[in-house]
Amino acid sequence: MRIRVVAAVAVAALAGCQAAPRFTAYKAGTVQSERQFAFDQCKIASLQEIPQSMAISTSPGYYNPGTLSCNTVGGYTSCNRIGAVDIPATTSTYDQNGGLRDRYLTRCMASKGYAMLEKLPLCGSEKEKQAALYQPQPASPAQMKCTAGVALDQ
Repeated sequence: MRIRVVAAVAVAALAGCQAAPRFTAYKAGTVQSERQFAFDQCKIASLQEIPQSMAISTSPGYYNPGTLSCNTVGGYTSCNRIGAVDIPATTSTYDQNGGLRDRYLTRCMASKGYAMLEKLPLCGSEKEKQAALYQPQPASPAQMKCTAGVALDQ
């Protein structure tokens, strides 16, 4: 029984850890579908204007064999390696044009009358979330209290 309670608490805690999108598109009077349409148009234009340029980043890693300590007792020798470190090399890929494309996207949204608001908190209740999704946005960005948590770039 105790394990079930602990598991339920862990699941509830993780459910509360949803991160809000970094930016929320704002334009007075718009609903989510209009914001998504404008974002999609700008995203497509940004990919057409600024293609991906994939690059490879490599970290060489680190190796230190440590020291070998041996002890002989009678006719038996025992050796131990002390302080050995082996961090393997890593390789990752990234888009060199990602930042430029993000700036293009922000300018495109601005040309359509949208402001990109940063770090709004997630709506706490389902009622607030539904209002953020389906009701027109308020006349002023200062009146935006929360975001529904739907990222436009999915």
